[in-house]
Amino acid sequence: MPPLWEATHLETKDLQLFLAVARNKSISRTADQLYMSQSTVTNRLQRLERDLGCQLFTRTPGGVQLTAEGMRLFPLAEQMMQIEHRMLEPSARPVHTLRVMSGRAFVSTDVPKCLHQMLQVEEVRLQVRMGMYEDMVEALVGNQVDFCFLGEPIHHPRVRLVEYPADAIDLVVPVGHRFVHDLPSIGALADEPFIAFADTTAPFRRRISMLLAKYDVYPDVRMELDSIDGIKAMVAQGLGVSLLPRRTLHDAAAKGVIGIALPDPQFCLPTFLAYPDAIEHEPLTRRFIEIVTEHYEREVRFKS
Repeated sequence: MPPLWEATHLETKDLQLFLAVARNKSISRTADQLYMSQSTVTNRLQRLERDLGCQLFTRTPGGVQLTAEGMRLFPLAEQMMQIEHRMLEPSARPVHTLRVMSGRAFVSTDVPKCLHQMLQVEEVRLQVRMGMYEDMVEALVGNQVDFCFLGEPIHHPRVRLVEYPADAIDLVVPVGHRFVHDLPSIGALADEPFIAFADTTAPFRRRISMLLAKYDVYPDVRMELDSIDGIKAMVAQGLGVSLLPRRTLHDAAAKGVIGIALPDPQFCLPTFLAYPDAIEHEPLTRRFIEIVTEHYEREVRFKS
């Protein structure tokens, strides 16, 4: 990729479009979001690639992903957009943007609480998006996000981790299920239709499979969903049982399901906050880590 200062005729609107596609990982979703045709999005991206002299995206079965050159451009494009914003509003006081990414188990529970508390002490803009484990690894390594809440560690020299207390994994059954009053053993799950979260490659799914295998339980998976609310709805209708992190069952009664604690303490999900080493010493980074740490300390006291 040539130095950006050698490129000519760069349009900031094209850079904004590049950032949107990179975050959505999809040309079609970006086109819908911006009320543009897919051909317009594609043509403008191709123009930007011609101006820069490199390919920024590669197509995948699920959309697009950044090339190495695209990952180099991403933080620079963000900086250019911030500079443009300050030029257009020179009298405005600079406001930092806090970019947070999360899996589904955290986005409806811990993330909103932590962000609410952060806004009480810091004036920041918020960018929040959901993603799978692989998405978060890529975003952290590419400095496309500041923090990720996740249930598995990331081992990479450019990623820092803070570990918090693990969350129990509970058996989820419909109201009136026989296990509510009598769960004879974990092995009894072998005879139940099972509703699984995500596909077999997801870290949470692999964790569940390994834990159940200790008891020679290889569940009869009748359905796979990537929506936790969807799983609870299916369980409520008696279509099967499931295993979910306890933090996602705060609305169990309203959803018509019951969470049952399992007798094996190894049925738990680690809790990590991950962030790039490039922002390790920034005041905003330290402040948000303090906020998240205080949140989990309160959660532990509440549960005890």
